[in-house]
Amino acid sequence: MEIIASFADIVPVPWANGAGETTELVSLDASTALTPDRRSWRLSIARLERTGPFSSLPGLDRTFLPTDAEVVLDIAGTAHRAGPGSPLRFSGSDAVALTDLAAPTFAVNLMVVTDEATLPPLTMMLEPTTILDPTGTAEPGESARPRFALALTDGPHWRRFDLLRLGDDDAMGPGDRLGGIGFA
Repeated sequence: MEIIASFADIVPVPWANGAGETTELVSLDASTALTPDRRSWRLSIARLERTGPFSSLPGLDRTFLPTDAEVVLDIAGTAHRAGPGSPLRFSGSDAVALTDLAAPTFAVNLMVVTDEATLPPLTMMLEPTTILDPTGTAEPGESARPRFALALTDGPHWRRFDLLRLGDDDAMGPGDRLGGIGFA
């Protein structure tokens, strides 16, 4: 296991609308070196502190996962709940606003370029043997082995929101909070 990005060591950037901050763990450019066989992607952790609109990001498919509390997003005029274990997927072109936030929380944001159709996308995994495809259906199988894991709590060799590259012998088991979010 190798830490490739440490949330605690990266300076967050405020959102243009002032409703929160984001910490970029992997940029679109850096993702091509990490996964040359996948579409370009960006991984960030947002601090959600109050309601407000999201920035429009045409050309990206987004997966949004709050980590500590349930929130409500208005996506293209329809309310959707999301919370720990319940991600939302939407187009970066959609009009999106955070409309309900009971308490400040963090959210994992995976954004994948949509126009590189010849390469498969990086996908977020909520369980180590199940992969969620962009339509939200589950596909069990060996191909679901995660390449990366995002630590959701501090551990013996990592801190919360550290991004780790998993080696062939690294396991992500059910209930392992390190393995709460994997990427394949």
